Amino acid sequence: MKKKLIYLSFIVLAGLSLTYSCSSNKAKVNPTPSTPSATVAISNFAFVPDTVRIKSGQSVTWTNMDSAPHTATDLNGAFDSGTLATNKTFNFTFNATGTFSYHCLVHSMMKTAVVIVTN
Repeated sequence: MKKKLIYLSFIVLAGLSLTYSCSSNKAKVNPTPSTPSATVAISNFAFVPDTVRIKSGQSVTWTNMDSAPHTATDLNGAFDSGTLATNKTFNFTFNATGTFSYHCLVHSMMKTAVVIVTN
């Protein structure tokens, strides 16, 4: 009976030790930092800045600061904000590398802008 009690105590202590070590490891894990984003203002009928460089997996947020409606539309169809009214935003996450040229569908006279995405 004494051997069974010692054996059972050993199993319980080993289980508690394993549980404690697993839970303390979880506390040491660092959370993944949030992915920084670039911002582009649509102001005075221009994209500001007109060139943005980001890494794959990051996003760009466009905000229409003009009183007129605008779009941020990729020339090859990768993204399209739709019509953005004043103070409205559009966010797009770029998961592929490359150079993405975009323009405003509403105002053809606006200069084409670029998002450059690297690894």
